[in-house]
Amino acid sequence: MTASLHRLGAGSPAAAYYTQDSQREARPDRRDEYYLSDGGGVWWSSGETIVRHGAAIDAASFRDLCAGIHPNTGKPLVRGAGPGHWAGVDCTMTPGKSVSVLWMAGTPEQRAAIEAAHRAAVQRALGFVAAEGLITVRTGAGGAEQHRPRDLIVGRFDHYTTREGDPNIHTHCVLINVASAPENAGAGRYKSRTHLTIEPERLYAAQLGVGAAYRAALAEGLRERFGLQYREAGRGQWEVAGVPESLLAAFSKRSEQILAYAGAGASSAQREIAALATRRGKEELPTGTELEARWRTELAACAIDPWLATRHPERDPVFKMAAERDPERESPFDPPEIPGDGPVARAASALFRHESVLARKDLLQRALEIAGVAGIGVDAVEAELGQLERDATLVPLADAAMVPGASACWTSPGIAACEASMLRAADRPLERTWITPEAIEDALAHTPHLSPEQGEAVRHAAGRDGVSLLQAGAGTGKTTTAAAVVAAARSSGLKVIGLAPSWVAADELGRSTGIPAQAIARWRQDQTQAADPDTTHRPDRPAVLDAETVVLVDEAGMVATRDLEAVLSAARSTGAKVVVIGDRRQLASVGGASALRAVTDVVGRSAVLEQVRRQTVEWQRAASVLMARGEVEAGLRAYAAQDRVELVASAEAAQVRVLAIWSEQRAAHGEDVLIVTRRNADAAVLNVRARAMLRAEGRLGPDLVTLLARDRDDRPVPLALAVGDALRLGESLPHFGLRNGNRARIEAITVEPDGGARLRLALEDGRALEVAWSDLAQQPRFGRKRSQPRIVHAYAGTAYAAQGRTSSAAVMYVGAATDAREIYVGLTRHRHEAKVVVERDRLEALCRQRQEDARMPATDAMVLERLFREARTYSEKVNVVDHAADRAAFMREGSLGKHEPVGRGVDVHRALHAARLLREAMAWLGVEQLIVPTWRLVDAYGRRLTQTPTRVARVLVEQVARRLSRPDSLPERERGYGIDR
Repeated sequence: MTASLHRLGAGSPAAAYYTQDSQREARPDRRDEYYLSDGGGVWWSSGETIVRHGAAIDAASFRDLCAGIHPNTGKPLVRGAGPGHWAGVDCTMTPGKSVSVLWMAGTPEQRAAIEAAHRAAVQRALGFVAAEGLITVRTGAGGAEQHRPRDLIVGRFDHYTTREGDPNIHTHCVLINVASAPENAGAGRYKSRTHLTIEPERLYAAQLGVGAAYRAALAEGLRERFGLQYREAGRGQWEVAGVPESLLAAFSKRSEQILAYAGAGASSAQREIAALATRRGKEELPTGTELEARWRTELAACAIDPWLATRHPERDPVFKMAAERDPERESPFDPPEIPGDGPVARAASALFRHESVLARKDLLQRALEIAGVAGIGVDAVEAELGQLERDATLVPLADAAMVPGASACWTSPGIAACEASMLRAADRPLERTWITPEAIEDALAHTPHLSPEQGEAVRHAAGRDGVSLLQAGAGTGKTTTAAAVVAAARSSGLKVIGLAPSWVAADELGRSTGIPAQAIARWRQDQTQAADPDTTHRPDRPAVLDAETVVLVDEAGMVATRDLEAVLSAARSTGAKVVVIGDRRQLASVGGASALRAVTDVVGRSAVLEQVRRQTVEWQRAASVLMARGEVEAGLRAYAAQDRVELVASAEAAQVRVLAIWSEQRAAHGEDVLIVTRRNADAAVLNVRARAMLRAEGRLGPDLVTLLARDRDDRPVPLALAVGDALRLGESLPHFGLRNGNRARIEAITVEPDGGARLRLALEDGRALEVAWSDLAQQPRFGRKRSQPRIVHAYAGTAYAAQGRTSSAAVMYVGAATDAREIYVGLTRHRHEAKVVVERDRLEALCRQRQEDARMPATDAMVLERLFREARTYSEKVNVVDHAADRAAFMREGSLGKHEPVGRGVDVHRALHAARLLREAMAWLGVEQLIVPTWRLVDAYGRRLTQTPTRVARVLVEQVARRLSRPDSLPERERGYGIDR
């Protein structure tokens, strides 16, 4: 059930697929008449400039438009019309298999009703494409200017079977590469054009949203007509509740065929290539009454009436499980951001757990997916969104470029207030002296192994700012630097505590610096408890911050805005000093926004550790430096140039190669070798293979017991256990002192008569633990059932599991779409050697997907370039302050303001770049009295510079002029201008 996209070929031959190919079909009972009526399609037009909306398609007109030719005049409609003109995009809309099965088993009246609901849903989805501006036209030099067309032309072709003869309602919506130009949009060579070619990139980006709109409209239509209910079917899709999976599988021969060819976990592009490779002509299938008879026979063999099954959705195991699971879900520490049970409110609250700013595309897609399962249509979603905006429950931040009067993104009042509070709490320049200069120098004297760069970082972190920043790339020695800061603080008589986004990071910080450390979530709970008057006299009352406290926040790049705001606000109110340590280039926070980036902009100055010490090979250290600076693609190209990137066809062969490299690296560098993956599913498969390899080497005993555990996706799975197995915990167990992410090795297994087991574990911190398997699960709360332990094997893991670790060597398996952050983490864990194994088929399918002929193979160079393209995908989460018209006012008052249009000739990006360079010059000059973030230099998108003179600003101007040997280069009136904080 989806809206799949396929790029057509060139010219009128591309139309033959829909109008002339005798292998195509319409309905099985009218197969022979289908092509005699020129294809049986219907036009959909938003402006009717060339074709009439709802009119039947004739083959000649369709062929002409696919070639960019006017069907009435025979003249070119667009530049480049003719045989080489790209015909357009096929957006195929298909419901879940349960809908097609109900259609197949229904009476003529039921079939007609389902077909009508499907056609109405397709119409609504096409209206969604037009309304959201997902198809644009370009004008201007190089096509730089995008516009909404006045008329989209779409050919609709309804079909009802797969190429294996199974029932499958679907509609091919051919978006013709000819669209009516908006008025007054043309200039130069476009001035005389009434029609232009389309640009579908926004459609590709919003493909899932279009599918969600179709499914929501279809769900509403079927619910209103038949009273159907729905269950989730994964990936935002639904099936009709009650229809058994066994019945769906019986009529999914084509899907099984594609799955067998592409393999489990294949990408959409791989499935599309598999569909082409396994396609056969429909002339081989029975027609009309023969096919109907086959369906009746197959349905009788299943002994299930699907229409009767829909009357009892409560018997559907998936539907029943979802209903039972909802009441058992624990409420998060922070309540839902948007109150209400509507699809938009639920979608926004879910997205706000991971983002501070919601893009229109993402919010609509998630809301429509939720609406589809509930049987709610697109109109209701749009109405709820409008109401939430009017109530100021969702705060618009920017206007949508292609949707007049609509918003491009939103935040909530609570998130905006939280972020403004965080920025105010971070703004503490030159507040007072916590750590004495003597203590700093004494600490540096006792750590002569620190480099000059690390020494300067210690001095900066221990300075007079209330919030100091230390940006440390992977392998740059931040741990030893932080230890020196701790030593200096203790010498000054201060109390030092550590905080981190996870317990594993907190434990590592505590071990490396000797300070008590906590996960921030637990610290927040303790602070809430400490504020309770009932705990005032309790002996276990959590310690609170005071003016003699230094707080070290480690791995700050993964700290969410709410967590960092809680720490910084508590520190500011009590007078405690905070040292924030992190790397913006590694994995981002699971919670919303880029809190570290926002705080960095406010604080203005930070110490930076760039000298990589972890890697022993020079070119690998250089590659790590590049990746720490954000040039991950350049770092990956260095590994490719050194033959450390291997392209291997098929997931099976690629995983075998990963294990072979892992074995070679263990032989060369010891057992401390990491396997880093993209997906938990890949890690699970590699763990199974790694155990088999270790058993063959005699390093792992036989499986003594297989017990139920929960995997990283929280699904119950059997877990085989043997003496010598390495395990990784997926949740914290405070009663054993175990943290989420801790590792352990099995030293002994005692199988109990009831089928359970007792394990003797050697923990990574040196402790030994003997425990029953069932006791390794979290204690149930609020009367909930006890679940299985959340434990997996620990030979392979995701980049999130690997961040913060150091190993002798590493092998990274790229079996799914990746990005710059994951590659950066995967290629900076090792000391001696790292290799990358890439599943070639996935990338090749992406290369072939956009080709005119998708059957042509891609070269290795093309595949590598596609990988490098993923390596430069560096999406940083958006902060609310990024959308503030006046950032200073937002920080002071939480006011977002309203953007004013930027005048022509104002190059905002270059102005901001110049401001950043000025900030670097300030650091180079050692000017400590002036702390001016970039966004304060260019206020409100370059409309003005603050002009209150300050003595420090005049000193800065004089020093810069002196350095440039041009002391008199500035006019007198400009020498008095300063920059007011």
